[in-house]
Amino acid sequence: MNNPRQGKTPFLQTLGRLPLAMAIAMATSQVTLAQSSGHSLTLEEVVVTAQKREQNSMDVPIAVDTFSTQNMENTGALVLEDMDDYVPGFEVSGGATQSTLSIRGVSSSNISSGGDPSVATFFDGVYIPSTATTIAFSDMARVEVLKGPQGTLSGKNAAVGSVNMVPNGPSLEGDEGFIKLKAGNYDFMRWEGMFNTVLSEDVALRVNLLTNQRDSYLDNGSAVGEELDTQDNITARVAVLWNISDVTDLTVSADYDKTDNGAQSSNGYVYATDTWVADPFSDDASNDVVGSEETRDMYSVGFKLNHELNDNWAMSWWANYRDLDTTNLDDQDGTGITSAYLHTDNIESNEIFYTELQFNYEGDGISFVGGMNYSTEDKTQTTTIVTTTETAAALATQVANGFLIDSGLNALIPGDGQLDSIWSTSDWNDFVGALIAGTAYAGPADGSPADYQAALAQIIGAAGGLGAGLAPYESVLAATWAHPSAAGGFWNEQVDNTADFTSWGIYGDIDFTITDRLNLIFGLRYSEDEKDFSWFSPLAPQATILNAEREAILGAGAVGTVVPNATNILSPLSQGSTVVTDTKVSASDKWSKTTGRAVAQYQLTDELMTFLSYSTGYKSGGFDSLDLDTATDSIDPEEVENIEIGIKGDLLDGKLRMQLSYFDMEVEGKQRSVTSYDPTYPGIAGVPQIVSSDDAFDGWELSLNWLPTDNLMLGLITTQRDSESTSESYFDAQGNPQGGTTEKGETLDAYTLTLDWTPEIPVGSLHVHMDYIFNEQDLQNEDNYQVGMESGIENFGDDKEILNARIAWYSDDDKYELALWGKNLLDNQYTGVPGGYAAGEFGIGLTTISEPLTWGMDARYNF
Repeated sequence: MNNPRQGKTPFLQTLGRLPLAMAIAMATSQVTLAQSSGHSLTLEEVVVTAQKREQNSMDVPIAVDTFSTQNMENTGALVLEDMDDYVPGFEVSGGATQSTLSIRGVSSSNISSGGDPSVATFFDGVYIPSTATTIAFSDMARVEVLKGPQGTLSGKNAAVGSVNMVPNGPSLEGDEGFIKLKAGNYDFMRWEGMFNTVLSEDVALRVNLLTNQRDSYLDNGSAVGEELDTQDNITARVAVLWNISDVTDLTVSADYDKTDNGAQSSNGYVYATDTWVADPFSDDASNDVVGSEETRDMYSVGFKLNHELNDNWAMSWWANYRDLDTTNLDDQDGTGITSAYLHTDNIESNEIFYTELQFNYEGDGISFVGGMNYSTEDKTQTTTIVTTTETAAALATQVANGFLIDSGLNALIPGDGQLDSIWSTSDWNDFVGALIAGTAYAGPADGSPADYQAALAQIIGAAGGLGAGLAPYESVLAATWAHPSAAGGFWNEQVDNTADFTSWGIYGDIDFTITDRLNLIFGLRYSEDEKDFSWFSPLAPQATILNAEREAILGAGAVGTVVPNATNILSPLSQGSTVVTDTKVSASDKWSKTTGRAVAQYQLTDELMTFLSYSTGYKSGGFDSLDLDTATDSIDPEEVENIEIGIKGDLLDGKLRMQLSYFDMEVEGKQRSVTSYDPTYPGIAGVPQIVSSDDAFDGWELSLNWLPTDNLMLGLITTQRDSESTSESYFDAQGNPQGGTTEKGETLDAYTLTLDWTPEIPVGSLHVHMDYIFNEQDLQNEDNYQVGMESGIENFGDDKEILNARIAWYSDDDKYELALWGKNLLDNQYTGVPGGYAAGEFGIGLTTISEPLTWGMDARYNF
């Protein structure tokens, strides 16, 4: 009997081997759906603003995909991460506050506050930082994903692409609104409402509100831990439109977002025993962090002014201020074991001001868009890493045993030559006695805290002999040589960063109509970025063992015992070539670049267009918030060259829509975040580190949509990509050297198949939607993979197969909607390769578990 959690069912195994032509006949894509004649489906014209003016997406010489309101309904998507399976070449990962967007294999480092994303994200035309990209799809008109460098069109240079979230604006056409409920298992409940009203002949108001709650699908077995992976969101927006005159309008808007989610669950995998602490597929976890959470408080205010200067020229000016505060307190060991405890907290505050002035010209055979943008960001980031004193003692015991073995003094330790615990008075005396045999040390060793420190200081300070050999371990031993009276407390370290960014640019893009079928497009942009950044990592005597209640570490008034001679052992800034002091370190740098594009667009037929483009992109350099070496050697900019050829349009009398693009992209100085444990430095935990590489990608993306009948829509979304990367040298999460060589790779089989059917029924109309998502896996190519590790992980590396469905009924007057839906109907769950900060000295890898089967119903009333 097949276990659904182990991946493929026999039917789907067969389906996965079908040739492309058969797959096309079984699927539909993300194209906007429209109902006509009550029950039929059409390939509706999709209006986008990808080139800063309203155009049919099939007429835009850019690889652009749209995700419409109907797509959001069909899939239940709330944020960008929920839609990436429906856009080829687009991937989203991470939580609400550390979301990482990737286009064509290039993603952004999502931890450091010292850099910029490679994929620029815009909400209502305004640039938003990476910590704000998970704005909920409340009353959203569409999301546009533009691939390839977009600097000559986007308000802030987008190295490999951009994402535009376009909310619905106020309308003067009349009063309207809706109220909607989506509910399901795990106490899932999402309320959404919108009201648009005409206040006067020239003024309209639009208000929308969304609340979203869901309980955890995992039971946390820890007695002190919190509920995991819960959702609790509120999103609201108010916008007022004022038609000042026939040629001038002003929109003023404000939005608010409050997120109070549970921390992402982590499941610990112990490398030494090749076992999970808790079976990931038992719906259990063991996260013992008190107060774990992922939160965001955010608001923004802004305006947009449009004015027609004359019959040819128009201008737009918009400005926005956004303020947000985030926290991300996570368990990093996933075990619930006090002597193997690690948690981190990432606390950020961000104030961003953005303004853009744009001019448009439409003339005989010429279209032009150009302007300038300016933005400032003031950010603070505090990265905290915490372990228990029991864990510190256990790690110190490991270090002591390692030194004894390396020095050959383990033969002087009774029994098996190993210390059980450095907190044991007898073990301590045995260790000191062994060291005395090789040093000039002589003194008391009765186990008191003062004697611990005095003994260690004298041993390390001894001239020559084994004292000098112990010196490399000093920071670990000195910091963790806590007396057993500190049991039950925390060892707390942190890094504080501040950032002050200024960015501005000037851009222009001109479109020449050469003939009725041929257009040539040229664009240029000049960008300039200036960044001031600082690091501060409190050292002794600030480094303390907190021995009050566990909750004290979460409060501002937490106090603890100052540890004599303490130094940072967990802090990322303790791992590097730059000497860390307890003073603030500051750095500044500036980058600039001119980028552009050249495009030839040719209309093959009235319904079919092809284009050839060459474009360049740029993302400024920056600093790594957890790597002090970048204060003197800042991160280089990311520079992109992209050649692309595409064809898009409607065939078979408008029954088949196709988008096909081939791209060849080179990225110099690609910035990515890895978890790195450097065994040459005395830190004991892996940390996020930004590494640079030179990469080359080539591949293709395909979307097909076919209407065999008026009531059935079929299609396919897929992509293939080859890559070649030469990375700088670094250490992975287990301390293994990586990089320094050229590595080749390719995407595996991945496609999304969906089906939309609107059968005739006596009363109202019915819409049946299904989608099937397939992703081939080869986890042996992942950085953290270790040979033999898969033997302890159920369904490790199985291909991912997800089946979703929704059946919706609409009343004849379209006022009422009722729907039933299910996601992951096969109940397949998957893990990734264990990794993370605890994979080094801790020997514990972390992974997350994908969501199980969820189901529910929708109800909507339009008025």
